[in-house]
Amino acid sequence: MSQIKKTSLALAALLSLFVMAIAGCGDTTSQASLDTISGKHIDRWLPSGHKETARANIAACTDCHGLDLNGGISRVSCTLCHLGNAFSVHPVLWGHFAYAFHAGYVENSPTRSASCAVASCHGTDLLGVAGSGPSCAVNCHMAGTAQAPQKHAWLADTTAENIAGHVAYFAANPIDYTTCRNNACHGGAGTTAPPPGVFLSGPSCLALGCHGGGNPLPPEP
Repeated sequence: MSQIKKTSLALAALLSLFVMAIAGCGDTTSQASLDTISGKHIDRWLPSGHKETARANIAACTDCHGLDLNGGISRVSCTLCHLGNAFSVHPVLWGHFAYAFHAGYVENSPTRSASCAVASCHGTDLLGVAGSGPSCAVNCHMAGTAQAPQKHAWLADTTAENIAGHVAYFAANPIDYTTCRNNACHGGAGTTAPPPGVFLSGPSCLALGCHGGGNPLPPEP
């Protein structure tokens, strides 16, 4: 057999293996919307596209990303983005309390917020990504920025300063509870009732002897 023919057969075998590898992924991960030419996921796959597929059939991801989802033949581990494990975006121990535990994590991390500032998570500018992480500044850090968080529009070190600051804030601004009434701060999102407080976060506006049994402020317009 000539050298040219041997080379041609070898190339054909390699091409066959490549096609089989792509087909292997494509057969069981049809929901993954793979580009059969490149063998990669289609554009705009992250962040929301893969979430729906993984929730519907996580086993479909294992052919390419490995049984442990740590890379497999794709050499892309799910934990490149998921801080906890392949099934947990944030550290597992955070549970449903990311709003309470993320600050300590960022403060004690050698890279600070670098693991959050990802294009498919909270955005490289931490201003949020549609279908993924919200804006750190707009949604939670009321008066600060994503890099320099500030819970309230006023700065306070003591309880007395905090009370004086929030009284002055509402005296100078239109009555609007929307920045207080959310599930990470004082609770009551989507209601008109006084914010009832959130576990491990902002207290109830009617608790701690603040507003007694009445509304924190006059009715909203």
